[in-house]
Amino acid sequence: MTVISNALVLQAPTGEENLPIIGWDNRLQSVPFTVSTASPDFPESNLPNPSTSFPWKSASNAAQTITISNGGAPVDYIGIARHNLNQSGRTLTIRFNGAIVYGPAIPSRNQALMFFFGGASPDTILIEIGAGSRPAVLGYMALGQALVLQRGIYVGHTPITYGRDRKIIKGLSESGQYLGEVIVRSNNRTGVSLQNLTPDWYRNNLDPIFMQRVPFFWAWYPSKYEAEVGYVWLDGEPKMSNQRSNGMVSVSMNLVGMV
Repeated sequence: MTVISNALVLQAPTGEENLPIIGWDNRLQSVPFTVSTASPDFPESNLPNPSTSFPWKSASNAAQTITISNGGAPVDYIGIARHNLNQSGRTLTIRFNGAIVYGPAIPSRNQALMFFFGGASPDTILIEIGAGSRPAVLGYMALGQALVLQRGIYVGHTPITYGRDRKIIKGLSESGQYLGEVIVRSNNRTGVSLQNLTPDWYRNNLDPIFMQRVPFFWAWYPSKYEAEVGYVWLDGEPKMSNQRSNGMVSVSMNLVGMV
């Protein structure tokens, strides 16, 4: 789910809502933060770890608060991957310097969440999680400055939420009757083709992400298809190609991830 908000921030997104967004910057890896409680086996240090196999888990079903000392740095997105907020009936509220910029609301589904705000530079960010039926789990949380791509994607693209890739064992009886299926692995895949990028923009903004090979939050058309968001990583190596005599370039990337 992508939420675009201009509430209580300095500058609202203008025209960028239709463009794909990559959330890869993560200030949570370098700034102080605290949590209300944490299970001994799932500490708060897991929150900024891109590996969703090692989540943060609260020590109780009570309401939880994550307090982030942002120090006034620019922040225009927050991403959360692998959570149980919907499943446990927990509300989510986001505050910048005490003012609510999202919520309180229960996420509509247990999939990757990406909140895209106008430009803001809060000193303190509060993530408030309401009480629920089971301990809260957040697999990964990121916040910082998102990269808004130069060009939109409108045709020939499979949204990550529909690019299901499953390894399935089928069961058949000796007479050929269908017995069922066992899913042994499940993730999502998609391909992204970007055209007519200005050469300096590609070299300064997109190629550094490819070089670092960090996972990121991906929203292909956030204003229209807010639910089609994934937490993804590169499959293979994207290769830039000179596309036009005026220097415009193109690049394609294959993404694998979870929704």
